[in-house]
Amino acid sequence: MKRRLSLLALVATAFFTTGQALAAEPVEVKYDQIFSSIDNLTVDFTQTTYKKLRNKTNVRQGDALFSKPGMFRWNFTNDKAGLEEYYFNGDRLTHYREKENLVNHYATNAGLARELKEVVALVLDPKALFSRYTVKDSKSANQKTTVTLEPKSKEGTDITSINVQVEDGQKYVEDVQIFYNDGNNTRFSFKNPKKTKNEPSVFTFQRKGNFTVRHHG
Repeated sequence: MKRRLSLLALVATAFFTTGQALAAEPVEVKYDQIFSSIDNLTVDFTQTTYKKLRNKTNVRQGDALFSKPGMFRWNFTNDKAGLEEYYFNGDRLTHYREKENLVNHYATNAGLARELKEVVALVLDPKALFSRYTVKDSKSANQKTTVTLEPKSKEGTDITSINVQVEDGQKYVEDVQIFYNDGNNTRFSFKNPKKTKNEPSVFTFQRKGNFTVRHHG
């Protein structure tokens, strides 16, 4: 879960005119119309993780909050594993597991923190990723736009491609699927988006109790 919560996910807005008209425009203009940025987002999500080695799919659900610059909170609430939360306030990543009464703190430069921040960039400001990703394809059907991104460099990443689906009417990213070199993939589906401001305090772990606390990095 720690590793594959990774990317995750997800992005902000879209305005698609017609495929033919967009194709005639410079690529910068084309994807500026499809992608735009937002400051805050709260969504319900479903995470579907496929493990190739075991040929097994795991589904989890919950809600998430995102705010610039790169802050997030994931609450996994509907799962036999019990309540599980991830917090990132810009300084520290915290992972809480209620079943084990365990709190893990990670440094901001830890691999897990970098990957989760990438997911939030997909959600809030996907255009910022164009320095690292190439747009390989885009399609429009049923009032949805799907864009395929591939890393410009294979160094420092195990991602082969990312599919981002934007709901054109409400202008938000409703689906992100991340494909990895090892054949695994993770998909986040979002619904019930709200763009109201998130208070900074929600991104810091504040639960009271006698927890086992571990610090990493």
